[in-house]
Amino acid sequence: MISNNSGPVNDKETGRPVPFGLDEFKSRVSSSKDKSLSSQVSGVTHRMEPGGKEYNYAAASKGAKVLSSNKEAKGATSIITRDKDKYLRNPCSTEEKFVVLELSEETLVNTIKIANFEHYSSNLKDFEILGTLVYPTDAWVHLGNFTALNMKNEQNFTLGDPQWVRYLKLSFLSHYGSEFYCTLSLLEVYGVDAVERMLEDLISIQDKNIVRPQEEQKEKKESDDDMSKQKEKEEETSPESAVEVSNERKKLPDLVEEIKHHQPGSRMPGDTVLKILMQKIRSLDLSLSVLESYLDEMSSRYGKIFKEMDQEASKREEEVAKMWLEVDRMKESEEKIKEEAMEMREWRSRVEIEIENSEKEKEKLKERLELVLERMEWMEKKGVAVFTICVGFGAIAVVAVLLGKGIGRAEMTGSLAWLMLLISSTFVMFVLSL
Repeated sequence: MISNNSGPVNDKETGRPVPFGLDEFKSRVSSSKDKSLSSQVSGVTHRMEPGGKEYNYAAASKGAKVLSSNKEAKGATSIITRDKDKYLRNPCSTEEKFVVLELSEETLVNTIKIANFEHYSSNLKDFEILGTLVYPTDAWVHLGNFTALNMKNEQNFTLGDPQWVRYLKLSFLSHYGSEFYCTLSLLEVYGVDAVERMLEDLISIQDKNIVRPQEEQKEKKESDDDMSKQKEKEEETSPESAVEVSNERKKLPDLVEEIKHHQPGSRMPGDTVLKILMQKIRSLDLSLSVLESYLDEMSSRYGKIFKEMDQEASKREEEVAKMWLEVDRMKESEEKIKEEAMEMREWRSRVEIEIENSEKEKEKLKERLELVLERMEWMEKKGVAVFTICVGFGAIAVVAVLLGKGIGRAEMTGSLAWLMLLISSTFVMFVLSL
């Protein structure tokens, strides 16, 4: 949610501008300090001794010590003394060659100087410098890898990224030549200690504070002239207050000039250091007040944001309540649909039962129809038989009538014909009644 841009960013979800947090504020302050430190690396001024010589933090006379080295090494303490006849000696065949030394003070290491004055030995070629503020430790800070020239003179190596360290570890990686022993006669460390660095920072800050008013005065001469006239009038009326103001204005430049014109290489007097520290404490108080105002502003901004979030939360709660009501309605409708589904199932079961009954009745009707059809066929056959019999009897009656006319016995034949007709009709009625 926090960006590295100059202004506040917007939250992706809410689209609301979000102010910077305290962590971002601290990171920006620390990054600005790191940038200022890196910009001043090239211009680091080494601490000087009273005689004008650079202060060697790896000198035994200043309190430096050799803490450890590989077991094959001999004369490790010789590299922190200026005795050309003594040196650190290692068999060149040894794989891990190193030496650990403690500097005289906690130092911003900037330059390493090495030298080998022994002629019948191999010179150091590639080496690695590690540093730390605590010893013993496994977390060494890598200060750099360097390659020395194959010569018997002193050689300086400047660190690309100076670090605050108290302990140094020099690892020997390779060597020149094929001699049996690899030697090192001298190791010196130059840089700036904590007090000197603090004083330099204070001086640079105070110089900026002095230069800025001068530039503003050049840009605003007319307004300054008017203000000076008013101040002269005020000074005439209250000279004591004017003297106090002028003394306060002169305090800071006087301290800076006192430090600048101080003898190089010597320690600052205690009262001067205390005055500078007091000025630093005042600036810290000012920074604290600025931080407090920043926190107040952040609290007010976050208060507004929280109020907006509360309003949005209340709106969302209302929406959630409406959604719950809709869910309840949906549940009720679901229950009604379930009841209707149950009714439909019951109705379907009833319809299936009725369909089964109708199918059974249909089968019965089919059986009855088959019986009826059989009977109708039998009746048709019966009618055909009756018709045939009736035709036969009719024919016999006709023949009998005709024969009776031919014989001359008309009455006899007529009575017989009627009798035959009566019999035939009686037989037909009997057959039809079955």
